[in-house]
Amino acid sequence: MKALDFNLPKEIKFDYQKGITSFKESRVLIFDANYFGLLRQKLVESLGREKAREFIFKIDFQNAYEEFLNMKQNYTFDNEMELLASGPTIHTWRGIVQATPKEIKFDRSTGNFFFSGIWKNSWEAEQYLMYNEVSQETVCWSLTGYASGWTSAFMESKCIAIEPCCVGKGDEHCEWLIKDINSWGDEANIYKEILKDFNY
Repeated sequence: MKALDFNLPKEIKFDYQKGITSFKESRVLIFDANYFGLLRQKLVESLGREKAREFIFKIDFQNAYEEFLNMKQNYTFDNEMELLASGPTIHTWRGIVQATPKEIKFDRSTGNFFFSGIWKNSWEAEQYLMYNEVSQETVCWSLTGYASGWTSAFMESKCIAIEPCCVGKGDEHCEWLIKDINSWGDEANIYKEILKDFNY
């Protein structure tokens, strides 16, 4: 099957009163957009910016990793590229972002991986700007956490997604680059520290 043929409404169940969606065995907490922005603000106020980013990144990394493995185990895709594309497909469905890939390269024999793309709508950045001034750094922590999770599940090794551009810091749009953890330099240090908790 092709990633775009995946029947998400059939496979996912909702409980709006609890704010929970169930995808096979995975359970993901969903917040109204405004509540998510408020939650993020409270986390930053309570934990500080770095710890809040760590918390949000971890949650979405884990969710995406488990969701991707679920799809890999339960469905047969036409090829590896379609399997990889199922990550952005389910991410788009979740209403957080519409991800448009630009370039994808991977070599399992060497562990090399590169994936670039654009967030067509900067949902998380827009929520950030509702409660804060323009940031000095990128703000889409759940988006990069999610992208890091499903690509790590795909490659069966640690991958990290980083934004070179972000609406939250005044850029025209949000972009991401995803590479194997060993391909990044110092710019990925905070995410490398976060991923030490995961034995993937």
